[in-house]
Amino acid sequence: MGFDECEPLTQLRAAVTMLDDLPDALDDFSPQELADIMVTLLQLRSRSDQVATLVARLARQRGDVGTSDAASTTQWVANCATIAAVPLDVRDAHTIAYVADACQGEKARAVTDALHSGSCTPSVAKTALQESAKVEPIVPEVDRDKVLGWFLDLDPASGARGRRVLTRQIFARYAPDELDKSDSTLERTESMSWWTTETGMTRLTAELAPVNAAIVKEAVMALSAPRTGPNAQHGASTTEATDPGSRDERTPGKRRVDALVALVSAGARMTDSEAAGIGSAARVTVTMPLNTLMTGVGFATTCTGDVLDPGAARRLACDADIVPAVLGTDSEPLDVGRTKRLVPKGLRTAVTLRDRGCTFPGCDRPPQFCEVHHVVPWAAGGVTSLLNSAMLCTTHHQKVHRSGYIAVVTATCVEWDLTAVRMTAGRSSDAA
Repeated sequence: MGFDECEPLTQLRAAVTMLDDLPDALDDFSPQELADIMVTLLQLRSRSDQVATLVARLARQRGDVGTSDAASTTQWVANCATIAAVPLDVRDAHTIAYVADACQGEKARAVTDALHSGSCTPSVAKTALQESAKVEPIVPEVDRDKVLGWFLDLDPASGARGRRVLTRQIFARYAPDELDKSDSTLERTESMSWWTTETGMTRLTAELAPVNAAIVKEAVMALSAPRTGPNAQHGASTTEATDPGSRDERTPGKRRVDALVALVSAGARMTDSEAAGIGSAARVTVTMPLNTLMTGVGFATTCTGDVLDPGAARRLACDADIVPAVLGTDSEPLDVGRTKRLVPKGLRTAVTLRDRGCTFPGCDRPPQFCEVHHVVPWAAGGVTSLLNSAMLCTTHHQKVHRSGYIAVVTATCVEWDLTAVRMTAGRSSDAA
């Protein structure tokens, strides 16, 4: 092996040495330099995982794995980690090996190309391979690389869950009967159990079909948002803090438990003809394109991203607490079903339907944890309308007002301008 061929390895080893020395120097960097270091480290981490998968693919393809002492590609990767004296989770080793084994030769070329270009992670590649294998029998007329492309083209931030949602969407579009049959089977095999742990706590475990999972998640999340001010709660769900400036100190898990207990308690009271008394009712917003409503072909979705076949959506629509919504060709809300006090609840439903959570770039807070913000403040002449509304979580709602950020709002999306254009200081201080 010549010098030029060794040079990349020499540089990689030098980079490792530099990283070993970096922790001792972190205190010397400015805030911006620390942020730049973090960005670079994340780039290195992502790219090294991608290249490691390509290395394992080549080692498997050339026969290096077979001639080694390793019994499998996973073990070969694990052995390399042992030689390097670095910790490697067995799941990470399996992910690298799974993709390497699946991309031999020209098989799954789309995945190999995506790893080579740096447009997908090994985890995304693995999920794409697994999900496309489920889809291929449903759309046999479509080339495998094209099917893989559907999954690889998704936003990397959507992760494995986003690719599983796409699988359900493809099933709903090309084989709705199969999806309905699968969901019916899941409903028949649902289960819930509980047992007492060594600490004296009771652990609940439930496996729910998509339709019932959507109902439970929406109901719990509607009551589990953190509370501030005089209604902030600490500990038990029925104890109110007296300090107007207090914050909700419960963990997210505790808030969900409190919400579940409140829902169950309300249901138990209802069986005795007592009022529920838990605040506003939780509702599941079920959306589907107008064409799906008219033809019965396609799928419906909830605001939490659960994909339902049209039959399941119609069953949900029989419930008084379900808000049906119909979308036009560009996914703009055409009609929003409303229950009580039409204007405020109907508008929030329309904003939720469009935004699906906090619209601030990079934020993933769900609708239940968000507020509706007037893009042009009310005091500055802004109106209460869909085109002047944007969903923001509490943190980003405050940040938008402090910084005076403005947004371009359409019937289908909200795009924030965080650098070039800002409202005047007078406007940014107005209440939304």
